[in-house]
Amino acid sequence: MKHSILGEGSAAASTSQLRRTIALHRDWTKLETEWRQLEEEGLCTVFQTYDWVSKWYECTSRHGIAEPLIVTVSDAEGLVWILPLCHHRWKRLDVISLADLGVSDYGGLVMAPDDRIDPQKVPEVLADILNVLPRSDLVHFQKLQNHIQDRPNPLLQMKHLVAMRESCYGIHVNRPWTEMAPDVMQSRLRSTIRQQKKKITTLGPLNLEHYDDPKSISSAMTALWGMRQRRFDDIGRDETPHVWRDFYFGVAEAPNRRLEVSVTVLKVGETPIAASFGLSRDKVYLSVMPTFAIEEWGRYRPGMLMFDATLEEFGPKTDFQGYFDFTIGDEPYKQRFGATGSPLFESMIPRSLKGALAHLYWRYKVSRRFK
Repeated sequence: MKHSILGEGSAAASTSQLRRTIALHRDWTKLETEWRQLEEEGLCTVFQTYDWVSKWYECTSRHGIAEPLIVTVSDAEGLVWILPLCHHRWKRLDVISLADLGVSDYGGLVMAPDDRIDPQKVPEVLADILNVLPRSDLVHFQKLQNHIQDRPNPLLQMKHLVAMRESCYGIHVNRPWTEMAPDVMQSRLRSTIRQQKKKITTLGPLNLEHYDDPKSISSAMTALWGMRQRRFDDIGRDETPHVWRDFYFGVAEAPNRRLEVSVTVLKVGETPIAASFGLSRDKVYLSVMPTFAIEEWGRYRPGMLMFDATLEEFGPKTDFQGYFDFTIGDEPYKQRFGATGSPLFESMIPRSLKGALAHLYWRYKVSRRFK
């Protein structure tokens, strides 16, 4: 195994069929062409696509909260893996983590379509990846799913792997929602939605609108963000840091993005009462940032009305082969809609004395996690 610690975006050299090159990059922009090609042909979640990660690196670098680190694994045939990471400070510790910091719902990597790394060799490759990373107190990977698309997630072979407290939830929509809902949805929620829909339509027509064009999505994003911040104020939660507002707006408004980004808005007449920032890939829709208007609309359960209407539209759009992903979080409404939970995992690896102490405390918290 050949290691290479490279400068600003230098490409890793090819090696023989029997060896691989692992390289560390700090300039994501010089990997764009190869990255986009690998994600198009291979496997990844939306949160490891170039459009998502490049905007994440741009915003976190500009605000000075994280430094980009990208690891590539290559062989004689080209790129095999791209692993988007970052270096940041957390509670006086130097930490290397996935490109997340709370906004990427699933952790993972971009993988070539043909599995050129034998599963039995994955631990060796992961160990070599750790060897090329800069000094830090901890390496902490979170939100790891069992699979990336239909392939086992290689990062689940990291050391010190444990289940996270939170799970993720979704529904395979394989027939019209009006037929599915009685079988999977909590009857009380179905009744509530019918009642609230009847009440709210006396105030005006109920419409579900979708905005996905980078030129016209700004107004929908502004409406969503306003509802979100007013709801945070209502529950006494701090405002979202400006870096993440820049990030979400930047992803949505990027003029040449290939990532499918949309803002779904439920309106009564012309008044927005609920919205969701969504991402799509391969017949999977992910509701990343749902919110609703509190004020006079909260009593009508606008968020539930929005999800119900969106699920009704979703099936035909995907020929009833799609997966509606509510993403991470154990909010009760997800199971009430009939979503099935799946576990998420994390790994923390100490790399210094301070890191070892933090790791011991983390293990203690993990031991109490499901008691």
